[in-house]
Amino acid sequence: MKVLKPSDTRWLAHERCVKAVKESYISLVTTLEHNYETFHEPEALGFCKVLSKFSTIASIYLLDYVLPIVAKLSLTLQKLDLSSVSSLVEAVLNTLDDAVTPAANWILEILSAKDNLIQVTKETINADRLHQFQHTIGKPFIANLKENISSRFASNDIVSAMAIFDPRNAPRDTSVAEFPMFGKNSISLLHNHYGLQKPALTLDGQETVKLPIINSEVHSEWVTFRSLIVKKPKESISSQLSELTTSETLVAMFPNLSKIASICLTLPVSTASVKEVFPR
Repeated sequence: MKVLKPSDTRWLAHERCVKAVKESYISLVTTLEHNYETFHEPEALGFCKVLSKFSTIASIYLLDYVLPIVAKLSLTLQKLDLSSVSSLVEAVLNTLDDAVTPAANWILEILSAKDNLIQVTKETINADRLHQFQHTIGKPFIANLKENISSRFASNDIVSAMAIFDPRNAPRDTSVAEFPMFGKNSISLLHNHYGLQKPALTLDGQETVKLPIINSEVHSEWVTFRSLIVKKPKESISSQLSELTTSETLVAMFPNLSKIASICLTLPVSTASVKEVFPR
Protein backbone atom coordinates (compact mmCIF):
# COMPACT_ATOMS: atom_id res chain seq x y z
CA MET A 1 0.00 0.00 0.00
CA LYS A 2 1.38 3.40 -1.00
CA VAL A 3 0.21 6.61 0.66
CA LEU A 4 0.21 9.70 -1.53
CA LYS A 5 2.53 12.50 -0.49
CA PRO A 6 1.30 16.09 -0.82
CA SER A 7 3.47 18.48 -2.81
CA ASP A 8 3.81 22.15 -1.92
CA THR A 9 4.11 23.06 -5.59
CA ARG A 10 0.96 21.23 -6.68
CA TRP A 11 -2.04 23.03 -5.29
CA LEU A 12 -4.45 20.12 -5.70
CA ALA A 13 -2.18 17.45 -4.18
CA HIS A 14 -3.52 17.88 -0.64
CA GLU A 15 -7.08 17.24 -1.79
CA ARG A 16 -6.09 13.95 -3.44
CA CYS A 17 -4.02 12.86 -0.43
CA VAL A 18 -6.82 13.50 2.06
CA LYS A 19 -9.34 11.72 -0.16
CA ALA A 20 -7.00 8.73 -0.50
CA VAL A 21 -6.54 8.50 3.28
CA LYS A 22 -10.29 8.75 3.86
CA GLU A 23 -11.16 6.11 1.29
CA SER A 24 -8.45 3.73 2.55
CA TYR A 25 -8.80 4.59 6.23
CA ILE A 26 -9.89 1.15 7.48
CA SER A 27 -7.18 -0.56 5.43
CA LEU A 28 -4.53 1.86 6.65
CA VAL A 29 -5.29 1.33 10.32
CA THR A 30 -5.57 -2.44 9.88
CA THR A 31 -2.26 -2.59 7.97
CA LEU A 32 -0.43 -0.50 10.56
CA GLU A 33 -1.72 -2.69 13.37
CA HIS A 34 -0.61 -5.79 11.47
CA ASN A 35 2.87 -4.36 10.83
CA TYR A 36 3.32 -3.58 14.51
CA GLU A 37 2.09 -6.94 15.75
CA THR A 38 4.01 -8.92 13.13
CA PHE A 39 7.18 -6.93 12.59
CA HIS A 40 7.21 -4.88 15.81
CA GLU A 41 7.61 -1.63 13.91
CA PRO A 42 7.36 1.29 16.39
CA GLU A 43 6.61 3.74 13.56
CA ALA A 44 3.58 1.68 12.59
CA LEU A 45 2.28 1.84 16.16
CA GLY A 46 2.84 5.60 16.28
CA PHE A 47 1.01 6.23 13.00
CA CYS A 48 -1.78 3.91 14.06
CA LYS A 49 -2.33 5.79 17.33
CA VAL A 50 -2.48 9.12 15.52
CA LEU A 51 -4.85 7.83 12.83
CA SER A 52 -7.12 6.22 15.43
CA LYS A 53 -7.70 9.45 17.35
CA PHE A 54 -11.16 10.95 17.14
CA SER A 55 -9.70 14.34 16.24
CA THR A 56 -7.81 12.81 13.31
CA ILE A 57 -10.92 11.09 11.98
CA ALA A 58 -12.97 14.27 12.23
CA SER A 59 -10.19 16.33 10.62
CA ILE A 60 -9.91 13.95 7.67
CA TYR A 61 -13.63 14.14 6.94
CA LEU A 62 -13.72 17.92 7.41
CA LEU A 63 -10.77 18.42 5.06
CA ASP A 64 -12.30 16.05 2.53
CA TYR A 65 -15.29 18.39 2.45
CA VAL A 66 -13.34 21.67 2.39
CA LEU A 67 -10.39 20.96 0.08
CA PRO A 68 -12.45 20.13 -3.05
CA ILE A 69 -14.17 23.52 -2.68
CA VAL A 70 -10.85 25.35 -2.52
CA ALA A 71 -9.39 23.19 -5.30
CA LYS A 72 -12.36 23.96 -7.51
CA LEU A 73 -11.81 27.67 -6.90
CA SER A 74 -8.19 27.26 -7.99
CA LEU A 75 -9.09 25.33 -11.13
CA THR A 76 -11.98 27.59 -12.08
CA LEU A 77 -9.91 30.75 -11.74
CA GLN A 78 -7.60 29.38 -14.41
CA LYS A 79 -10.45 29.22 -16.91
CA LEU A 80 -12.84 32.09 -16.13
CA ASP A 81 -12.69 35.66 -17.32
CA LEU A 82 -11.64 38.22 -14.74
CA SER A 83 -15.12 39.70 -14.44
CA SER A 84 -16.35 36.52 -12.72
CA VAL A 85 -13.79 36.50 -9.91
CA SER A 86 -15.87 38.47 -7.42
CA SER A 87 -19.02 36.34 -7.72
CA LEU A 88 -16.98 33.12 -7.72
CA VAL A 89 -15.13 33.97 -4.50
CA GLU A 90 -18.41 34.97 -2.84
CA ALA A 91 -19.97 31.63 -3.81
CA VAL A 92 -17.01 29.71 -2.36
CA LEU A 93 -17.16 31.63 0.92
CA ASN A 94 -20.87 30.88 1.22
CA THR A 95 -20.30 27.19 0.50
CA LEU A 96 -17.63 26.96 3.20
CA ASP A 97 -20.22 28.14 5.73
CA ASP A 98 -22.08 24.87 5.18
CA ALA A 99 -19.21 23.05 6.91
CA VAL A 100 -20.15 24.57 10.27
CA THR A 101 -23.88 23.86 10.17
CA PRO A 102 -25.29 21.16 12.52
CA ALA A 103 -26.20 18.95 9.55
CA ALA A 104 -22.94 19.44 7.65
CA ASN A 105 -22.28 16.71 5.08
CA TRP A 106 -18.95 15.70 6.61
CA ILE A 107 -20.63 15.08 9.97
CA LEU A 108 -23.37 13.00 8.38
CA GLU A 109 -20.72 10.99 6.53
CA ILE A 110 -18.90 10.13 9.74
CA LEU A 111 -22.13 9.14 11.47
CA SER A 112 -23.06 6.85 8.60
CA ALA A 113 -19.65 5.16 8.78
CA LYS A 114 -19.24 5.25 12.56
CA ASP A 115 -19.82 1.51 13.15
CA ASN A 116 -16.90 0.54 10.92
CA LEU A 117 -14.75 3.35 12.31
CA ILE A 118 -15.46 2.39 15.91
CA GLN A 119 -14.66 -1.24 15.16
CA VAL A 120 -11.07 -0.48 14.10
CA THR A 121 -10.32 2.55 16.30
CA LYS A 122 -12.27 1.75 19.49
CA GLU A 123 -13.02 5.48 19.69
CA THR A 124 -16.33 6.92 20.83
CA ILE A 125 -18.01 8.55 17.84
CA ASN A 126 -21.39 10.27 18.20
CA ALA A 127 -23.19 13.43 17.14
CA ASP A 128 -22.48 15.31 20.38
CA ARG A 129 -18.76 14.73 20.12
CA LEU A 130 -18.72 15.70 16.45
CA HIS A 131 -20.60 18.93 17.12
CA GLN A 132 -18.15 19.73 19.92
CA PHE A 133 -15.25 19.23 17.47
CA GLN A 134 -17.07 21.36 14.93
CA HIS A 135 -17.46 24.17 17.46
CA THR A 136 -13.92 24.12 18.89
CA ILE A 137 -11.91 23.14 15.80
CA GLY A 138 -14.10 23.35 12.69
CA LYS A 139 -15.52 26.86 13.14
CA PRO A 140 -12.17 28.58 13.86
CA PHE A 141 -10.59 26.69 10.96
CA ILE A 142 -13.32 27.72 8.51
CA ALA A 143 -13.26 31.31 9.79
CA ASN A 144 -9.48 31.53 9.26
CA LEU A 145 -9.76 29.92 5.83
CA LYS A 146 -12.44 32.39 4.75
CA GLU A 147 -10.38 35.29 6.06
CA ASN A 148 -7.36 34.01 4.13
CA ILE A 149 -9.34 33.71 0.89
CA SER A 150 -10.97 37.11 1.39
CA SER A 151 -7.62 38.79 2.01
CA ARG A 152 -6.19 37.27 -1.17
CA PHE A 153 -9.07 38.74 -3.16
CA ALA A 154 -9.40 42.00 -1.24
CA SER A 155 -9.16 43.96 -4.50
CA ASN A 156 -11.91 42.09 -6.32
CA ASP A 157 -13.15 45.31 -7.89
CA ILE A 158 -9.69 45.96 -9.35
CA VAL A 159 -9.44 42.43 -10.72
CA SER A 160 -12.90 42.73 -12.25
CA ALA A 161 -11.96 46.08 -13.80
CA MET A 162 -9.05 44.39 -15.61
CA ALA A 163 -11.61 42.31 -17.51
CA ILE A 164 -11.84 45.17 -20.01
CA PHE A 165 -8.68 43.75 -21.61
CA ASP A 166 -10.58 40.59 -22.53
CA PRO A 167 -11.70 40.94 -26.17
CA ARG A 168 -14.68 38.71 -25.42
CA ASN A 169 -16.13 41.45 -23.20
CA ALA A 170 -15.89 44.17 -25.85
CA PRO A 171 -18.94 45.28 -27.90
CA ARG A 172 -18.84 43.85 -31.39
CA ASP A 173 -20.24 47.00 -32.97
CA THR A 174 -18.35 50.27 -32.43
CA SER A 175 -21.27 52.28 -33.80
CA VAL A 176 -23.65 51.46 -30.93
CA ALA A 177 -24.38 54.17 -28.42
CA GLU A 178 -22.90 52.12 -25.57
CA PHE A 179 -19.44 51.79 -27.13
CA PRO A 180 -18.04 55.16 -25.91
CA MET A 181 -18.84 54.03 -22.36
CA PHE A 182 -17.13 50.65 -22.73
CA GLY A 183 -14.41 50.39 -20.08
CA LYS A 184 -14.77 54.00 -18.94
CA ASN A 185 -15.70 53.18 -15.35
CA SER A 186 -13.11 50.43 -15.15
CA ILE A 187 -10.32 52.72 -16.35
CA SER A 188 -11.37 55.33 -13.77
CA LEU A 189 -11.23 52.68 -11.07
CA LEU A 190 -7.80 51.48 -12.20
CA HIS A 191 -6.52 55.05 -12.40
CA ASN A 192 -7.74 55.80 -8.88
CA HIS A 193 -6.04 52.64 -7.61
CA TYR A 194 -2.72 52.83 -9.45
CA GLY A 195 -2.50 56.50 -10.40
CA LEU A 196 -2.74 58.28 -7.07
CA GLN A 197 -0.11 58.85 -4.40
CA LYS A 198 -1.08 56.91 -1.27
CA PRO A 199 0.33 56.39 2.24
CA ALA A 200 1.93 52.99 2.80
CA LEU A 201 4.16 51.02 5.17
CA THR A 202 7.62 49.61 4.55
CA LEU A 203 8.52 46.01 5.49
CA ASP A 204 9.88 47.23 8.83
CA GLY A 205 6.69 49.15 9.59
CA GLN A 206 7.89 52.65 8.68
CA GLU A 207 5.45 55.08 7.08
CA THR A 208 6.17 55.94 3.48
CA VAL A 209 4.41 57.03 0.31
CA LYS A 210 3.29 54.75 -2.50
CA LEU A 211 4.04 56.57 -5.73
CA PRO A 212 1.66 56.42 -8.70
CA ILE A 213 2.31 53.72 -11.30
CA ILE A 214 0.24 55.33 -14.06
CA ASN A 215 -0.95 58.83 -14.85
CA SER A 216 -4.15 60.47 -16.09
CA GLU A 217 -3.22 59.88 -19.74
CA VAL A 218 -4.49 56.33 -19.26
CA HIS A 219 -7.98 57.63 -20.10
CA SER A 220 -6.99 58.92 -23.54
CA GLU A 221 -4.94 55.77 -24.16
CA TRP A 222 -8.00 53.65 -23.49
CA VAL A 223 -10.14 55.59 -25.95
CA THR A 224 -7.77 54.52 -28.73
CA PHE A 225 -6.95 51.06 -27.47
CA ARG A 226 -10.54 49.87 -27.10
CA SER A 227 -10.98 50.26 -30.87
CA LEU A 228 -8.16 47.76 -31.35
CA ILE A 229 -9.69 45.24 -28.94
CA VAL A 230 -12.96 44.92 -30.85
CA LYS A 231 -11.02 43.87 -33.95
CA LYS A 232 -9.81 40.72 -32.16
CA PRO A 233 -13.00 39.15 -30.78
CA LYS A 234 -11.56 35.61 -30.64
CA GLU A 235 -8.23 36.49 -29.03
CA SER A 236 -7.69 35.35 -25.44
CA ILE A 237 -7.05 37.84 -22.67
CA SER A 238 -3.59 36.35 -22.04
CA SER A 239 -2.62 36.92 -25.69
CA GLN A 240 -3.98 40.45 -25.54
CA LEU A 241 -2.05 41.24 -22.36
CA SER A 242 1.16 39.66 -23.63
CA GLU A 243 1.04 41.68 -26.83
CA LEU A 244 0.38 44.86 -24.90
CA THR A 245 3.47 44.30 -22.75
CA THR A 246 5.89 42.95 -25.37
CA SER A 247 5.11 44.89 -28.53
CA GLU A 248 7.41 47.90 -28.68
CA THR A 249 4.83 49.77 -30.75
CA LEU A 250 2.00 49.16 -28.30
CA VAL A 251 4.15 49.90 -25.26
CA ALA A 252 5.16 53.23 -26.83
CA MET A 253 1.57 54.11 -27.77
CA PHE A 254 -0.04 52.92 -24.52
CA PRO A 255 2.58 53.14 -21.72
CA ASN A 256 0.01 53.33 -18.92
CA LEU A 257 -2.14 50.49 -20.24
CA SER A 258 1.01 48.44 -20.71
CA LYS A 259 1.86 48.84 -17.03
CA ILE A 260 -1.65 47.72 -16.01
CA ALA A 261 -1.36 44.75 -18.35
CA SER A 262 1.94 43.78 -16.70
CA ILE A 263 0.23 43.80 -13.31
CA CYS A 264 -2.66 41.81 -14.70
CA LEU A 265 -0.31 39.13 -16.01
CA THR A 266 0.97 38.49 -12.47
CA LEU A 267 -2.49 37.56 -11.19
CA PRO A 268 -3.03 33.83 -10.38
CA VAL A 269 -6.06 33.91 -12.69
CA SER A 270 -3.81 34.52 -15.66
CA THR A 271 -0.78 32.39 -14.76
CA ALA A 272 -2.22 28.88 -14.87
CA SER A 273 0.42 27.69 -17.30
CA VAL A 274 3.20 28.78 -14.92
CA LYS A 275 1.74 26.65 -12.13
CA GLU A 276 1.80 23.64 -14.40
CA VAL A 277 5.42 24.19 -15.50
CA PHE A 278 7.21 24.72 -12.16
CA PRO A 279 6.29 21.37 -10.51
CA ARG A 280 7.72 19.38 -13.45
